[in-house]
Amino acid sequence: MVMDMLKIESPFIRHEVDGDYIVSSEIAEGYEWVFNDKNVLAIEKLDGTNVSIIIEDGVVKSVWNRTERIPFINKGKAHIISGILESFQRGYFELADGQFFGELIGKKVNGNPYKIDGHLWIPFATYARNHLSYTSWGKYPKTFDGISAWFEKDLFSLF
Repeated sequence: MVMDMLKIESPFIRHEVDGDYIVSSEIAEGYEWVFNDKNVLAIEKLDGTNVSIIIEDGVVKSVWNRTERIPFINKGKAHIISGILESFQRGYFELADGQFFGELIGKKVNGNPYKIDGHLWIPFATYARNHLSYTSWGKYPKTFDGISAWFEKDLFSLF
């Protein structure tokens, strides 16, 4: 069965004020673990589109953009396949069985904020975990004010 990766929500409750959402210091129900689990990683949120691949017996069996299956041979979405192939060529993932999620970035995705040529799929479990995790997470208190200070003073793009 194909799963869609859940959107990650803010651990802080947001309130609408004059049509804008403002983050409060209140912790959202069910998100206490973000502040209590010492194994939590803060990983850079890439501005792309979520794509997953399903691998069986060492072969990519299917590619998904959320819940839409992407055929290997296609018109209009070949950049997705191209990004996955480029990621594999760079050694960003291996062909272990399972469903793996990642972020596709590049020329045809969200205005290409990273200004890269072509397309690249960044797998969360391997490349993002190993190269886009902030070592500064935890240097500040895990409070609203501490995390706000971290965002303002010590947060920069790792990509």
